[in-house]
Amino acid sequence: MIITLSLCLTFSVSGCGILDKMNDMLAGEAGITSDSANGAEISNSISVGIMDFDTFNPLLTKSETVKECMQFVYEPLFELDKSLRPVPVLAENYSVSADGRTVDINLKSDILWQDGSNFTAYDAAYTMKNIRAGITEYTDALSNVSDYMATGDYSLRISLKYAVPDFVSLLTFPIVKYQSDMQMNANYIPMGTGAFRYESQLSTGKLSFAAFDNFHGGRAVIDNIYVYTVPDLQKYESMFEANEIDIITGETVDLSEYTPRGSSRSNEYVTNKMTFVGYNCQDELLIGKETRIGLANLIDKDSIVNSTIYSHGVACDIPINPSSLYYYDTNSKFKKDEILALEHFGNDGWGIDREGKYVRLVNGERQVLGFEILTNSDSAEKVSIANKISTSLTDFGIPSTVTALPYDQYMAKINASDYDIMIGETEIAPNLELTSLVSSSGNYFSYYNPNLDTLIGQMGMTSDEEQMKDLFKQYGDMILKDMPFSVLFFRKGNVISGSKIKSEVIPSIERLYRGAEKWSVK
Repeated sequence: MIITLSLCLTFSVSGCGILDKMNDMLAGEAGITSDSANGAEISNSISVGIMDFDTFNPLLTKSETVKECMQFVYEPLFELDKSLRPVPVLAENYSVSADGRTVDINLKSDILWQDGSNFTAYDAAYTMKNIRAGITEYTDALSNVSDYMATGDYSLRISLKYAVPDFVSLLTFPIVKYQSDMQMNANYIPMGTGAFRYESQLSTGKLSFAAFDNFHGGRAVIDNIYVYTVPDLQKYESMFEANEIDIITGETVDLSEYTPRGSSRSNEYVTNKMTFVGYNCQDELLIGKETRIGLANLIDKDSIVNSTIYSHGVACDIPINPSSLYYYDTNSKFKKDEILALEHFGNDGWGIDREGKYVRLVNGERQVLGFEILTNSDSAEKVSIANKISTSLTDFGIPSTVTALPYDQYMAKINASDYDIMIGETEIAPNLELTSLVSSSGNYFSYYNPNLDTLIGQMGMTSDEEQMKDLFKQYGDMILKDMPFSVLFFRKGNVISGSKIKSEVIPSIERLYRGAEKWSVK
Protein backbone atom coordinates (compact mmCIF):
# COMPACT_ATOMS: atom_id res chain seq x y z
CA MET A 1 0.00 0.00 0.00
CA ILE A 2 1.42 3.39 -0.99
CA ILE A 3 0.44 6.30 1.23
CA THR A 4 0.60 9.84 -0.14
CA LEU A 5 2.11 12.03 2.56
CA SER A 6 0.79 15.48 1.72
CA LEU A 7 -0.99 16.46 4.88
CA CYS A 8 -1.08 19.50 7.11
CA LEU A 9 2.08 20.17 9.08
CA THR A 10 2.20 23.64 10.61
CA PHE A 11 3.68 25.21 13.67
CA SER A 12 0.47 26.99 14.66
CA VAL A 13 -1.61 26.66 17.81
CA SER A 14 -4.40 24.90 15.98
CA GLY A 15 -4.26 21.11 15.55
CA CYS A 16 -4.82 19.08 12.43
CA GLY A 17 -7.24 16.20 12.83
CA ILE A 18 -6.28 14.55 9.57
CA LEU A 19 -2.64 14.59 10.72
CA ASP A 20 -3.60 12.66 13.83
CA LYS A 21 -5.36 10.10 11.65
CA MET A 22 -2.24 9.77 9.51
CA ASN A 23 -0.12 9.29 12.62
CA ASP A 24 -2.44 6.46 13.69
CA MET A 25 -2.34 4.93 10.20
CA LEU A 26 1.44 5.03 9.98
CA ALA A 27 1.85 3.64 13.47
CA GLY A 28 -0.61 0.84 12.75
CA GLU A 29 1.02 -0.20 9.48
CA ALA A 30 4.56 -0.12 10.87
CA GLY A 31 3.63 -1.73 14.17
CA ILE A 32 4.75 1.26 16.22
CA THR A 33 3.38 2.48 19.53
CA SER A 34 4.65 5.24 21.78
CA ASP A 35 3.59 6.88 25.01
CA SER A 36 4.56 10.19 23.41
CA ALA A 37 1.68 9.82 20.97
CA ASN A 38 -0.63 10.03 23.99
CA GLY A 39 0.93 13.29 25.16
CA ALA A 40 3.27 11.96 27.85
CA GLU A 41 6.90 13.04 27.48
CA ILE A 42 9.35 10.16 27.59
CA SER A 43 12.41 10.42 29.84
CA ASN A 44 14.54 8.17 27.60
CA SER A 45 14.80 10.91 25.00
CA ILE A 46 16.87 13.81 23.71
CA SER A 47 15.86 17.16 22.25
CA VAL A 48 17.19 19.06 19.25
CA GLY A 49 16.42 22.47 17.78
CA ILE A 50 15.73 23.53 14.21
CA MET A 51 15.88 27.01 12.69
CA ASP A 52 14.76 28.48 9.39
CA PHE A 53 12.27 25.68 8.74
CA ASP A 54 11.19 25.41 5.11
CA THR A 55 10.47 21.73 4.47
CA PHE A 56 11.30 18.36 5.99
CA ASN A 57 12.25 16.99 2.58
CA PRO A 58 15.93 16.20 3.24
CA LEU A 59 16.94 16.82 -0.38
CA LEU A 60 15.29 20.23 -0.67
CA THR A 61 15.66 21.94 2.69
CA LYS A 62 18.04 24.90 2.83
CA SER A 63 18.19 24.81 6.63
CA GLU A 64 21.34 23.23 8.06
CA THR A 65 19.57 22.33 11.30
CA VAL A 66 16.72 20.62 9.43
CA LYS A 67 19.26 18.64 7.36
CA GLU A 68 20.89 17.51 10.57
CA CYS A 69 17.54 16.59 12.14
CA MET A 70 16.54 14.56 9.09
CA GLN A 71 19.63 12.37 9.58
CA PHE A 72 17.61 10.68 12.32
CA VAL A 73 14.93 9.79 9.75
CA TYR A 74 16.67 9.29 6.40
CA GLU A 75 19.70 7.27 5.38
CA PRO A 76 22.21 7.28 2.49
CA LEU A 77 23.49 4.42 0.39
CA PHE A 78 26.91 4.89 2.02
CA GLU A 79 28.37 6.90 4.85
CA LEU A 80 31.98 7.75 5.66
CA ASP A 81 33.62 6.44 8.79
CA LYS A 82 36.05 8.53 10.84
CA SER A 83 38.86 7.55 8.44
CA LEU A 84 36.69 8.72 5.51
CA ARG A 85 36.27 5.22 4.11
CA PRO A 86 32.88 4.48 2.52
CA VAL A 87 30.73 2.18 4.65
CA PRO A 88 27.49 0.65 3.29
CA VAL A 89 24.25 1.81 4.93
CA LEU A 90 21.37 1.06 2.56
CA ALA A 91 23.86 -0.59 0.23
CA GLU A 92 25.10 -4.13 0.85
CA ASN A 93 28.26 -4.06 -1.27
CA TYR A 94 29.56 -2.77 -4.59
CA SER A 95 31.97 -3.53 -7.39
CA VAL A 96 33.79 -1.37 -9.92
CA SER A 97 34.62 -2.32 -13.51
CA ALA A 98 38.23 -2.62 -14.65
CA ASP A 99 38.09 0.79 -16.36
CA GLY A 100 36.56 2.41 -13.26
CA ARG A 101 33.56 3.73 -15.16
CA THR A 102 30.83 1.29 -14.14
CA VAL A 103 29.76 0.87 -10.52
CA ASP A 104 27.38 -1.94 -9.58
CA ILE A 105 25.74 -1.61 -6.17
CA ASN A 106 23.82 -4.37 -4.41
CA LEU A 107 21.31 -3.05 -1.90
CA LYS A 108 20.13 -4.56 1.35
CA SER A 109 16.89 -6.48 0.87
CA ASP A 110 15.59 -6.39 4.44
CA ILE A 111 14.96 -2.65 4.83
CA LEU A 112 11.53 -1.16 5.41
CA TRP A 113 10.29 2.33 4.90
CA GLN A 114 8.56 3.70 7.96
CA ASP A 115 5.15 3.09 6.36
CA GLY A 116 5.94 -0.65 6.25
CA SER A 117 6.75 -0.92 2.53
CA ASN A 118 10.02 -2.33 1.17
CA PHE A 119 12.99 -0.20 0.24
CA THR A 120 14.18 -1.02 -3.32
CA ALA A 121 16.57 0.17 -5.99
CA TYR A 122 13.75 2.16 -7.57
CA ASP A 123 13.76 4.47 -4.55
CA ALA A 124 17.49 5.08 -5.01
CA ALA A 125 17.03 5.66 -8.74
CA TYR A 126 14.18 8.10 -8.09
CA THR A 127 16.38 10.04 -5.67
CA MET A 128 19.20 10.18 -8.22
CA LYS A 129 16.79 11.31 -10.92
CA ASN A 130 15.76 14.34 -8.85
CA ILE A 131 19.33 15.16 -7.88
CA ARG A 132 20.41 15.07 -11.53
CA ALA A 133 17.46 17.31 -12.40
CA GLY A 134 19.19 20.05 -10.42
CA ILE A 135 16.44 20.69 -7.89
CA THR A 136 18.56 19.71 -4.88
CA GLU A 137 21.85 20.85 -3.36
CA TYR A 138 23.52 17.52 -4.17
CA THR A 139 23.93 18.01 -7.92
CA ASP A 140 27.75 18.10 -7.78
CA ALA A 141 27.83 14.62 -6.25
CA LEU A 142 26.42 13.16 -9.48
CA SER A 143 27.99 15.54 -12.01
CA ASN A 144 30.23 12.72 -13.27
CA VAL A 145 27.31 10.32 -13.82
CA SER A 146 26.46 9.62 -17.45
CA ASP A 147 23.72 7.06 -16.78
CA TYR A 148 22.12 5.04 -14.01
CA MET A 149 19.43 2.40 -13.72
CA ALA A 150 17.88 -0.09 -11.34
CA THR A 151 18.95 -3.46 -12.75
CA GLY A 152 16.74 -5.33 -10.29
CA ASP A 153 14.75 -4.76 -7.13
CA TYR A 154 17.95 -4.62 -5.11
CA SER A 155 20.65 -3.72 -7.62
CA LEU A 156 21.73 -0.44 -9.13
CA ARG A 157 24.19 0.32 -11.93
CA ILE A 158 25.86 3.71 -12.31
CA SER A 159 27.92 4.68 -15.37
CA LEU A 160 30.54 7.43 -15.06
CA LYS A 161 31.98 9.83 -17.59
CA TYR A 162 35.47 9.18 -16.24
CA ALA A 163 37.02 7.13 -13.45
CA VAL A 164 37.45 8.80 -10.05
CA PRO A 165 38.69 7.50 -6.70
CA ASP A 166 36.13 5.99 -4.33
CA PHE A 167 33.08 7.13 -6.29
CA VAL A 168 30.69 5.55 -3.77
CA SER A 169 32.00 8.06 -1.19
CA LEU A 170 29.89 10.61 -3.07
CA LEU A 171 26.68 8.61 -2.48
CA THR A 172 26.16 10.00 1.01
CA PHE A 173 23.00 11.97 0.26
CA PRO A 174 19.67 10.92 1.85
CA ILE A 175 17.49 8.50 -0.11
CA VAL A 176 13.79 9.35 -0.39
CA LYS A 177 10.97 7.04 -1.34
CA TYR A 178 9.85 6.64 -4.95
CA GLN A 179 7.32 9.32 -5.90
CA SER A 180 7.99 11.44 -2.83
CA ASP A 181 6.82 15.03 -3.19
CA MET A 182 9.73 17.01 -4.66
CA GLN A 183 8.25 20.48 -4.28
CA MET A 184 9.44 22.91 -1.60
CA ASN A 185 6.48 21.89 0.54
CA ALA A 186 6.18 23.01 4.17
CA ASN A 187 3.52 20.31 4.61
CA TYR A 188 5.90 17.48 3.70
CA ILE A 189 5.72 14.63 6.23
CA PRO A 190 9.18 13.03 6.62
CA MET A 191 9.21 9.26 6.22
CA GLY A 192 12.50 7.42 5.75
CA THR A 193 14.27 4.18 6.60
CA GLY A 194 16.20 5.55 9.58
CA ALA A 195 16.18 4.85 13.29
CA PHE A 196 13.53 7.47 14.12
CA ARG A 197 10.18 8.27 12.50
CA TYR A 198 8.01 11.35 12.61
CA GLU A 199 5.26 10.78 15.15
CA SER A 200 3.27 13.93 15.89
CA GLN A 201 3.21 17.61 16.65
CA LEU A 202 2.84 17.86 20.41
CA SER A 203 2.37 21.60 20.72
CA THR A 204 3.29 24.86 19.07
CA GLY A 205 6.86 24.47 17.89
CA LYS A 206 7.40 21.01 19.39
CA LEU A 207 7.38 17.74 17.47
CA SER A 208 8.01 14.13 18.42
CA PHE A 209 10.08 11.58 16.54
CA ALA A 210 9.85 8.04 17.94
CA ALA A 211 12.20 5.07 17.63
CA PHE A 212 11.29 2.94 14.61
CA ASP A 213 10.68 -0.60 15.86
CA ASN A 214 11.44 -2.14 12.45
CA PHE A 215 14.71 -0.27 11.86
CA HIS A 216 17.12 -2.61 10.06
CA GLY A 217 19.94 -1.76 12.45
CA GLY A 218 17.91 -2.72 15.49
CA ARG A 219 15.63 -0.50 17.54
CA ALA A 220 17.37 2.65 18.80
CA VAL A 221 18.45 2.81 22.43
CA ILE A 222 16.75 6.21 22.80
CA ASP A 223 12.94 6.06 22.58
CA ASN A 224 12.18 9.58 21.40
CA ILE A 225 13.66 12.72 19.91
CA TYR A 226 11.81 15.96 20.55
CA VAL A 227 12.30 18.68 17.97
CA TYR A 228 11.80 22.35 18.86
CA THR A 229 11.48 25.11 16.29
CA VAL A 230 13.77 27.94 17.37
CA PRO A 231 13.39 31.55 16.18
CA ASP A 232 17.06 32.56 15.97
CA LEU A 233 20.65 31.62 16.72
CA GLN A 234 20.73 33.40 20.07
CA LYS A 235 17.77 31.38 21.31
CA TYR A 236 19.31 28.20 19.85
CA GLU A 237 22.49 28.74 21.86
CA SER A 238 20.66 29.68 25.05
CA MET A 239 18.41 26.60 24.84
CA PHE A 240 21.50 24.40 24.65
CA GLU A 241 23.08 26.09 27.66
CA ALA A 242 19.81 25.64 29.58
CA ASN A 243 19.74 21.91 28.65
CA GLU A 244 16.50 22.41 26.71
CA ILE A 245 18.17 20.93 23.64
CA ASP A 246 20.95 18.37 23.90
CA ILE A 247 23.13 18.72 20.83
CA ILE A 248 24.36 21.48 18.50
CA THR A 249 26.87 21.53 15.66
CA GLY A 250 29.57 23.82 14.35
CA GLU A 251 27.71 23.94 11.03
CA THR A 252 25.20 26.23 12.75
CA VAL A 253 27.14 27.76 15.64
CA ASP A 254 30.45 29.54 15.01
CA LEU A 255 32.54 27.79 17.63
CA SER A 256 35.47 30.15 16.99
CA GLU A 257 33.36 32.87 18.60
CA TYR A 258 31.03 30.89 20.86
CA THR A 259 31.94 28.61 23.76
CA PRO A 260 28.95 26.91 25.43
CA ARG A 261 28.57 27.45 29.14
CA GLY A 262 27.75 24.52 31.38
CA SER A 263 28.55 20.85 31.05
CA SER A 264 29.09 19.67 27.48
CA ARG A 265 31.31 17.40 25.42
CA SER A 266 33.23 18.45 22.33
CA ASN A 267 33.12 15.84 19.57
CA GLU A 268 35.62 17.05 16.97
CA TYR A 269 36.24 15.82 13.45
CA VAL A 270 38.25 17.18 10.53
CA THR A 271 36.12 18.59 7.73
CA ASN A 272 37.02 18.61 4.04
CA LYS A 273 37.16 22.44 4.07
CA MET A 274 40.71 23.26 3.02
CA THR A 275 42.23 26.75 3.21
CA PHE A 276 45.20 27.37 0.92
CA VAL A 277 47.50 29.90 -0.69
CA GLY A 278 47.18 29.84 -4.47
CA TYR A 279 49.84 30.99 -6.94
CA ASN A 280 49.27 32.29 -10.44
CA CYS A 281 51.57 29.91 -12.29
CA GLN A 282 51.57 32.10 -15.43
CA ASP A 283 52.80 35.18 -13.59
CA GLU A 284 56.35 35.97 -14.79
CA LEU A 285 57.61 35.96 -11.20
CA LEU A 286 55.82 32.75 -10.26
CA ILE A 287 56.22 30.66 -13.38
CA GLY A 288 59.10 28.76 -11.76
CA LYS A 289 58.01 26.10 -9.30
CA GLU A 290 61.13 26.67 -7.16
CA THR A 291 59.92 30.21 -6.45
CA ARG A 292 56.51 28.94 -5.44
CA ILE A 293 58.06 26.33 -3.16
CA GLY A 294 60.29 29.01 -1.64
CA LEU A 295 57.27 31.19 -0.86
CA ALA A 296 55.48 28.23 0.71
CA ASN A 297 58.45 27.76 3.03
CA LEU A 298 58.01 31.30 4.36
CA ILE A 299 54.52 30.59 5.72
CA ASP A 300 54.19 29.73 9.40
CA LYS A 301 51.14 27.46 9.27
CA ASP A 302 51.31 26.61 12.97
CA SER A 303 51.05 30.30 13.85
CA ILE A 304 48.09 30.78 11.50
CA VAL A 305 46.25 27.81 13.02
CA ASN A 306 47.03 28.72 16.62
CA SER A 307 46.59 32.49 16.58
CA THR A 308 44.30 33.25 13.65
CA ILE A 309 41.76 30.42 13.73
CA TYR A 310 42.32 29.55 17.41
CA SER A 311 43.26 25.90 16.80
CA HIS A 312 40.01 25.19 14.91
CA GLY A 313 42.02 23.54 12.15
CA VAL A 314 44.82 21.08 11.42
CA ALA A 315 47.93 22.42 9.68
CA CYS A 316 49.35 20.23 6.93
CA ASP A 317 51.36 20.29 3.72
CA ILE A 318 49.46 17.86 1.52
CA PRO A 319 45.92 18.34 0.17
CA ILE A 320 44.52 15.21 1.84
CA ASN A 321 42.24 15.31 4.88
CA PRO A 322 44.42 14.46 7.93
CA SER A 323 41.71 12.06 9.17
CA SER A 324 41.79 10.08 5.94
CA LEU A 325 43.19 6.61 5.64
CA TYR A 326 45.26 8.01 2.75
CA TYR A 327 46.91 10.84 4.67
CA TYR A 328 50.65 10.26 4.91
CA ASP A 329 52.34 13.50 6.05
CA THR A 330 54.56 12.71 9.04
CA ASN A 331 55.45 16.33 9.87
CA SER A 332 54.47 17.48 13.33
CA LYS A 333 55.54 21.12 12.94
CA PHE A 334 54.58 23.44 10.12
CA LYS A 335 56.71 26.51 10.76
CA LYS A 336 58.49 28.66 8.20
CA ASP A 337 61.97 27.67 7.11
CA GLU A 338 63.94 30.64 5.77
CA ILE A 339 67.06 28.61 5.00
CA LEU A 340 65.09 26.19 2.81
CA ALA A 341 63.30 29.13 1.18
CA LEU A 342 66.66 30.70 0.26
CA GLU A 343 67.76 27.44 -1.33
CA HIS A 344 64.66 27.22 -3.52
CA PHE A 345 64.86 30.90 -4.55
CA GLY A 346 68.48 30.33 -5.52
CA ASN A 347 67.46 27.36 -7.65
CA ASP A 348 65.24 29.74 -9.63
CA GLY A 349 68.01 32.31 -10.06
CA TRP A 350 67.02 34.77 -7.36
CA GLY A 351 69.77 36.60 -5.47
CA ILE A 352 69.90 39.47 -2.98
CA ASP A 353 71.07 42.89 -4.15
CA ARG A 354 72.65 45.61 -2.05
CA GLU A 355 69.25 46.92 -1.02
CA GLY A 356 68.22 43.51 0.32
CA LYS A 357 65.81 42.86 -2.56
CA TYR A 358 65.46 39.51 -4.32
CA VAL A 359 66.37 40.07 -7.97
CA ARG A 360 67.35 38.17 -11.10
CA LEU A 361 68.02 38.82 -14.77
CA VAL A 362 65.72 37.20 -17.35
CA ASN A 363 66.58 37.84 -21.02
CA GLY A 364 68.55 40.87 -19.93
CA GLU A 365 65.69 42.32 -17.89
CA ARG A 366 65.88 42.81 -14.14
CA GLN A 367 63.07 41.25 -12.13
CA VAL A 368 62.36 42.04 -8.48
CA LEU A 369 60.32 39.76 -6.22
CA GLY A 370 57.24 41.46 -4.81
CA PHE A 371 53.59 40.45 -4.69
CA GLU A 372 50.00 41.48 -4.19
CA ILE A 373 48.02 39.00 -2.07
CA LEU A 374 44.35 38.84 -3.03
CA THR A 375 41.73 37.88 -0.46
CA ASN A 376 38.01 38.08 0.24
CA SER A 377 37.10 41.14 2.32
CA ASP A 378 33.87 39.44 3.46
CA SER A 379 35.97 37.14 5.66
CA ALA A 380 37.89 38.83 8.49
CA GLU A 381 39.69 35.53 9.00
CA LYS A 382 40.97 35.41 5.41
CA VAL A 383 42.09 39.06 5.62
CA SER A 384 43.98 38.26 8.83
CA ILE A 385 45.68 35.27 7.17
CA ALA A 386 46.65 37.39 4.16
CA ASN A 387 48.11 40.10 6.40
CA LYS A 388 50.11 37.56 8.38
CA ILE A 389 51.59 36.06 5.20
CA SER A 390 52.26 39.52 3.75
CA THR A 391 54.17 40.50 6.89
CA SER A 392 56.22 37.30 6.76
CA LEU A 393 57.20 37.84 3.11
CA THR A 394 57.96 41.54 3.61
CA ASP A 395 60.10 40.85 6.68
CA PHE A 396 62.07 38.34 4.62
CA GLY A 397 62.73 40.96 1.94
CA ILE A 398 59.88 40.31 -0.50
CA PRO A 399 57.60 43.39 -0.41
CA SER A 400 53.98 42.27 -0.33
CA THR A 401 50.65 44.03 -0.05
CA VAL A 402 47.12 42.78 0.60
CA THR A 403 44.12 43.57 -1.60
CA ALA A 404 40.82 42.60 0.03
CA LEU A 405 37.75 42.68 -2.22
CA PRO A 406 34.10 41.67 -1.84
CA TYR A 407 33.53 38.06 -2.85
CA ASP A 408 32.14 38.73 -6.35
CA GLN A 409 35.05 41.02 -7.26
CA TYR A 410 37.54 38.65 -5.64
CA MET A 411 36.26 35.71 -7.70
CA ALA A 412 36.17 37.77 -10.90
CA LYS A 413 39.89 38.53 -10.57
CA ILE A 414 40.70 34.89 -9.81
CA ASN A 415 38.69 33.63 -12.78
CA ALA A 416 40.49 36.15 -15.01
CA SER A 417 43.89 35.07 -13.57
CA ASP A 418 44.33 38.71 -12.57
CA TYR A 419 46.28 38.14 -9.36
CA ASP A 420 49.69 37.14 -8.04
CA ILE A 421 48.91 35.22 -4.86
CA MET A 422 45.47 34.49 -3.41
CA ILE A 423 43.99 33.12 -0.20
CA GLY A 424 41.29 30.57 -0.98
CA GLU A 425 39.12 27.95 0.61
CA THR A 426 37.44 24.96 -0.98
CA GLU A 427 35.44 22.02 0.24
CA ILE A 428 36.99 18.91 -1.22
CA ALA A 429 34.59 16.21 -2.39
CA PRO A 430 34.02 13.32 0.04
CA ASN A 431 36.14 11.04 -2.16
CA LEU A 432 39.08 13.48 -1.75
CA GLU A 433 39.33 14.22 -5.46
CA LEU A 434 40.99 17.55 -6.37
CA THR A 435 39.95 17.80 -10.02
CA SER A 436 38.51 21.30 -9.56
CA LEU A 437 41.88 22.54 -8.29
CA VAL A 438 44.35 20.77 -10.56
CA SER A 439 42.52 19.57 -13.68
CA SER A 440 44.46 20.22 -16.86
CA SER A 441 41.19 21.30 -18.49
CA GLY A 442 41.20 24.42 -16.30
CA ASN A 443 41.90 25.56 -12.77
CA TYR A 444 42.35 28.75 -10.73
CA PHE A 445 46.15 28.63 -10.87
CA SER A 446 46.77 28.32 -14.64
CA TYR A 447 48.54 25.10 -13.75
CA TYR A 448 49.01 22.21 -16.15
CA ASN A 449 50.15 18.68 -15.35
CA PRO A 450 48.36 15.90 -17.24
CA ASN A 451 50.09 13.33 -15.05
CA LEU A 452 47.75 14.32 -12.23
CA ASP A 453 44.75 13.59 -14.46
CA THR A 454 46.23 10.17 -15.16
CA LEU A 455 46.66 9.48 -11.45
CA ILE A 456 43.02 10.39 -10.79
CA GLY A 457 41.96 7.85 -13.40
CA GLN A 458 44.21 5.18 -11.88
CA MET A 459 42.68 5.80 -8.45
CA GLY A 460 39.26 5.18 -9.94
CA MET A 461 40.31 1.78 -11.25
CA THR A 462 41.15 0.19 -7.92
CA SER A 463 39.50 -0.38 -4.59
CA ASP A 464 42.60 -1.92 -3.03
CA GLU A 465 43.54 0.20 -0.01
CA GLU A 466 47.29 -0.31 -0.31
CA GLN A 467 47.26 0.63 -3.99
CA MET A 468 45.14 3.66 -3.17
CA LYS A 469 47.56 4.74 -0.45
CA ASP A 470 50.44 4.56 -2.92
CA LEU A 471 48.50 6.50 -5.58
CA PHE A 472 47.43 9.20 -3.12
CA LYS A 473 51.05 9.57 -2.01
CA GLN A 474 52.14 10.02 -5.62
CA TYR A 475 49.30 12.52 -6.01
CA GLY A 476 50.27 14.55 -2.95
CA ASP A 477 53.98 14.45 -3.73
CA MET A 478 53.38 15.66 -7.29
CA ILE A 479 51.43 18.67 -6.01
CA LEU A 480 54.15 19.42 -3.43
CA LYS A 481 56.80 19.22 -6.14
CA ASP A 482 54.95 21.60 -8.49
CA MET A 483 53.32 23.76 -5.76
CA PRO A 484 50.46 25.38 -7.70
CA PHE A 485 48.98 26.02 -4.26
CA SER A 486 50.12 25.56 -0.69
CA VAL A 487 47.77 23.96 1.82
CA LEU A 488 47.45 25.92 5.08
CA PHE A 489 45.01 23.81 7.08
CA PHE A 490 41.91 21.67 7.07
CA ARG A 491 39.22 23.17 9.24
CA LYS A 492 37.91 21.26 12.24
CA GLY A 493 34.21 20.63 12.73
CA ASN A 494 32.47 19.94 15.98
CA VAL A 495 29.34 18.43 17.40
CA ILE A 496 28.71 19.61 20.96
CA SER A 497 26.65 17.20 23.04
CA GLY A 498 25.09 18.12 26.38
CA SER A 499 25.43 16.25 29.64
CA LYS A 500 22.31 14.17 29.03
CA ILE A 501 23.91 12.22 26.15
CA LYS A 502 26.19 9.72 27.84
CA SER A 503 27.43 7.66 24.90
CA GLU A 504 30.15 8.64 22.46
CA VAL A 505 29.15 10.82 19.52
CA ILE A 506 31.38 10.13 16.50
CA PRO A 507 30.59 12.59 13.68
CA SER A 508 32.03 12.37 10.20
CA ILE A 509 31.82 14.63 7.18
CA GLU A 510 28.40 14.43 5.49
CA ARG A 511 26.73 12.74 8.50
CA LEU A 512 27.18 14.48 11.83
CA TYR A 513 24.65 12.33 13.69
CA ARG A 514 26.20 9.07 12.52
CA GLY A 515 25.22 6.11 14.70
CA ALA A 516 22.52 8.01 16.59
CA GLU A 517 20.62 4.74 17.13
CA LYS A 518 23.40 3.74 19.56
CA TRP A 519 23.30 6.90 21.65
CA SER A 520 22.14 6.59 25.25
CA VAL A 521 21.09 9.05 27.94
CA LYS A 522 21.57 9.16 31.68
